[in-house]
Amino acid sequence: MHDALIPEDDVDDFIIVRATGFTSKVQRIVARDVLRGENLPVLEWRLLFSVARFGSCHLAFITRRTSIDPAHGSRAATALEKKGYIERRDDPANRRRKVISLTPSGVELFERIWPRAQQAIKQITDQLTRKDFHDLKRLLDLVNDVAGPLADAKNQKPDTKDKSQENDTVAAHA
Repeated sequence: MHDALIPEDDVDDFIIVRATGFTSKVQRIVARDVLRGENLPVLEWRLLFSVARFGSCHLAFITRRTSIDPAHGSRAATALEKKGYIERRDDPANRRRKVISLTPSGVELFERIWPRAQQAIKQITDQLTRKDFHDLKRLLDLVNDVAGPLADAKNQKPDTKDKSQENDTVAAHA
């Protein structure tokens, strides 16, 4: 047995504790209140939502924009394809890549779930003032903008631009 190794003040400034706590709670709410009865895990919902949000695009584009792990995203895409909610087709600009699109069943599923997802999040955001909600979005955007390049820098040299990101963005709506 031992006492706490980290002073509480240090934990208070370690924002990942707050971020993961909030994310975990929201995912539990989504699984319980939004996806119940849909036979759709949260990760598959996130991918389906992303295709609805971005339109037809590459999986790499989605994983980069949403911080979904590429391997998990690939498995979720395979599951959604098997369920008939998405389809993958050759990218006309690069036949080695696939473009993901919602099928009519995927659109129907999204349109059924989306209002419940909005309502679940509204129950949280309605507890904030308009200014607090605006500030929260602004601050989340700010820390995401700071963290993004740090997260993407693992395999890049400082002055090297990743050409695949340009290709994904250009072809995202192919």
